[in-house]
Amino acid sequence: MPTPTVLLAQLRAFFGLSQTELGNYFNLSREVISQVERGLRPLPLPAALPQAALTLARQSTQAEPAPEAPDTAALQKHQRACQHRADQLTYELSQIPPRATWARRRLATLPVLTAALAPAGTAAPAWLAGFVAEARTELDRSGSTAQARLRVRIAGLRAEAEAAAQELAATETS
Repeated sequence: MPTPTVLLAQLRAFFGLSQTELGNYFNLSREVISQVERGLRPLPLPAALPQAALTLARQSTQAEPAPEAPDTAALQKHQRACQHRADQLTYELSQIPPRATWARRRLATLPVLTAALAPAGTAAPAWLAGFVAEARTELDRSGSTAQARLRVRIAGLRAEAEAAAQELAATETS
């Protein structure tokens, strides 16, 4: 039979417990558990019963119990959610190229507008700054980089939905 020093460490490893968590179950501090594991003190008597129960449970349990069956309803729900979000983003992606186009047009016309509205170093009209700022903001939201990021996100969601479908298929065959 292992010594209490080894036994507590084995129990903690088997049940995935920290010294603090084991101490809570035994109504002891983490420090006391640490001292027992290092052989500096014996396990206090009130902790003997919970320690014996954990030891008995450990010895009478298979080392690797069979995994639980996957929750197919949760997998199906997740698959549908991924597919739905991918469809939403696909629609959104289809709507943003025209916005990017007008933003590019505004920025492309800026030199002509500036020359026509503020010749020879005169001040440009105040609305022109807003006109340009709106175009730059829209290009950040809907330009080529934003569209590429959206395509990547859609691909990731579709791949996740496909992986969920494969998990469901594997569950059905097993």
